[in-house]
Amino acid sequence: MSDDIVSKKGEVVGQWNGESVDDLKKVLLSLRQTLRKNGDKVEHTGIPHSNQFPDDLKNFTAYILWAVDKKGNVLVGSGANRTETVENIREFYANDEAKASLDRHNLVE
Repeated sequence: MSDDIVSKKGEVVGQWNGESVDDLKKVLLSLRQTLRKNGDKVEHTGIPHSNQFPDDLKNFTAYILWAVDKKGNVLVGSGANRTETVENIREFYANDEAKASLDRHNLVE
């Protein structure tokens, strides 16, 4: 798999090797201003190594998941400015699914 970070306009604007989301966060921060001047940006769909996402998080929609590194850390949020662990997101997702199920069946906790 390529390490290319691809902008919304389809241009390769950086690299990320999938090792650390902290490194990715730094790369995205450095790209943001330059891309904005050119009317471009990077979206979560332009980040390489999407194969590192666990299957159970691929349909997670509560907030944006940008990337998962090899240690199970996840870059999250609309600004790609927070880091969480896969396990913390799974806990949130499980609770969210449970609440949705309760709502669907009009059950009280």
